Amino acid sequence: MSATLPSIRFHLRATQMRGVCSYLSELKYHYSSAASSTLKRKAFSNTITPHSYFEISSLQPTKEIKNSVGVRRFSTDRQNNNESYLPHGVNRQSDFFGEAITFVNDIDESLITSIDKSIQITCSNQNAAAQQHDIAKAVESFDGMALCIVSRGASNLHTGNDGDGPDAKAMHSSAMTWSELIRCASVWNDGNGGNGQSTSPMLAVAAVAPLLAQGGKDYVHRIDKLLSATQSPTPGTPPSLWKIANHAASFRDAFISPTDDDAATPLLTPRERFHLHALSMLIQNNHRCAMGAYLRLLELYPGDLLGLSLALDVAYSLGDGEAARAAATNVSTYWSERDGGSLRLHPAQSGQTLASSLVAVGLSSSSALSRAATAETLVEMALSRDPDGAGGTSVWALSNILGSEGRSSEMVSRLAGFDGTQLYQNCGFLNFHTRMAGYGGIALLDQRGAASERSALRLYDGFAYLLDYSGNNAQGINNGGEEVVLRDMRVPRSVVRDAVGSIFSGWFGNDDAKEKENDPSLQDQDTVQRKGQKPRTLEDTLCWLPPSPILLTQATSLLFRLTLVDGVSQSDHRWVDLTAAWKYSLEMENEANTQKPFEFMPMALLASSLLLDPETLHHEQIPLQLEIAMQGLNKMGKLLKLGQSQDRTSTTASEWNEVMRDLAQARDSCQRWEMPDGMESTTYLPTRSVDHNSKSNPKYPIGWDFDVRQFLEHGLCYAAVQVGDYESLCLARAICSEGTTLRQNCPELWWR
Repeated sequence: MSATLPSIRFHLRATQMRGVCSYLSELKYHYSSAASSTLKRKAFSNTITPHSYFEISSLQPTKEIKNSVGVRRFSTDRQNNNESYLPHGVNRQSDFFGEAITFVNDIDESLITSIDKSIQITCSNQNAAAQQHDIAKAVESFDGMALCIVSRGASNLHTGNDGDGPDAKAMHSSAMTWSELIRCASVWNDGNGGNGQSTSPMLAVAAVAPLLAQGGKDYVHRIDKLLSATQSPTPGTPPSLWKIANHAASFRDAFISPTDDDAATPLLTPRERFHLHALSMLIQNNHRCAMGAYLRLLELYPGDLLGLSLALDVAYSLGDGEAARAAATNVSTYWSERDGGSLRLHPAQSGQTLASSLVAVGLSSSSALSRAATAETLVEMALSRDPDGAGGTSVWALSNILGSEGRSSEMVSRLAGFDGTQLYQNCGFLNFHTRMAGYGGIALLDQRGAASERSALRLYDGFAYLLDYSGNNAQGINNGGEEVVLRDMRVPRSVVRDAVGSIFSGWFGNDDAKEKENDPSLQDQDTVQRKGQKPRTLEDTLCWLPPSPILLTQATSLLFRLTLVDGVSQSDHRWVDLTAAWKYSLEMENEANTQKPFEFMPMALLASSLLLDPETLHHEQIPLQLEIAMQGLNKMGKLLKLGQSQDRTSTTASEWNEVMRDLAQARDSCQRWEMPDGMESTTYLPTRSVDHNSKSNPKYPIGWDFDVRQFLEHGLCYAAVQVGDYESLCLARAICSEGTTLRQNCPELWWR
């Protein structure tokens, strides 16, 4: 069955796509008649036996793989040289980056074996059989979403409406791309489509894996609840991300036997099976096993930019800078060898600048293992070639590079200044631009301290706006929460028509703006037209997302720093809203879960413990270092009375001494708190009963260095000042000395 060419609209939108203009020649060739025809890929000759989901060694190919003559080569995921072609109904296409995507269209279920029925969830869309499986449209939507994921929304085929400002415009752009893919993924991974089995697992990976990596499975369930109230584009039930992901993951070990005489061969390519293995682990909130799958994937297929992007997201959720560095170094040589150079003497691989910026993120993730100079060179090269497309990921790398060296002034320019914000302003996918603005607020506090409170608060208001529109603040939760508040939210309107002639309207005619200001009914007319008139669509839901654990963590980090420098009071309403948002996220736990909603993310546990009881945040055993840090921050939050009305009850030095001792033990990898016999210390106590090096309680990293420092280092120094004795001040002085040695360009360390 031959696939039709994508619509001309795709090519027209591609010319408007920021950050990938240099790849248009690749796109034209990619969608040429030769590349869009049916790809008769050759199947594997060696049989791979089914295996446990926790073992991935047998997923790798055992032979050098070649392509059929006359068809464009895949970038890294090659097919084995066999005399038999894939059976009728199995089609493989090449995506924008040259990787293979398998489409299985109505194959007799008896021919496919080893489908994992335990995780396959049948969707309930009754009209799936009537929907046509359009391969060209599916590849088009996958290409757009892959670019959106890798660039964090900067390289987008759509331009959002600007009626609610640049932030909402960026979110709307990503929502349109995302919703197109979800529609295609729900058709291909429905489970009830036609008489046979149909699937395209990579569509599900692109649609759901980023959400699972950053928010976990409970966050996906929250989004599904919002999607269930939307209007389906076709008659039937709205799509469910959870069901799409489970249906796709069930095909990881699927084998196909076209005839009784043929040996069973894997239905999917090894690269796709690695992606599905990682997806199945993310579905279980097992991010550490998913990280292992992504590292193995990148070893075998270093050209997989989607895999690199997801690996960095998972590494950030785990707080594992070493894993992020390993992911980056696994692929750095592959991309550097395919760089066309500044003169473009030979063609570069598609996505070269995006790959350079992502590699820079991994290289700068951990201060102890950082190659800041190398990472900064890659960032500057990416920004010089493609500031629009690679701007968001480049700024992410710069926040780690400049933060690790204390270069606060440069960090303010890159993340808080007008020119710097233009680099990530369009990165609305999963509110990435809000996260980068939060880093800019921390940079302002590092540069000027309390003198920058207004500027830092302005950047924090991006988080406050997110809590407000999603109903995750105190008032919104009292009004029914996000399911009630968000049902009136629609995508932004466009102000282009209003802008035409507006310069002369005040001179030669009635000024509509002044008329709206004087008449309250006209002032609210746009809001009435936009809200409550039509059922919500996929774009509405995906544009206005509730806060993820990562967003709440970074909001807590910035507000904590503002409180320590007296930028906001401990009883400020922002603390009340943030506490309500954390509680609401915790209450969204699925009843069948054995884990709390954000137990997989150590930094979320650390940040939320400042406001919530640590015992309520996790079911399973956590590393002792993280447990001590959570207890220390929880005591600190109680002493500061965050989000509570201030009373005249004073705190004692002994109470602050407990906070300082816990944070000191959590921060240090050595055991300096173990005092020799006959010596006493007011600061350090003997180690606890559980050995820090015990195999039963392994020591995992809490977060990337820049993020952890905002809580442990600054909280520890503040507590030491509150204690005020000589030994405590010596500890604070030692920490400041460490900072001025490693990050001597940071003004905050000197005036601290």
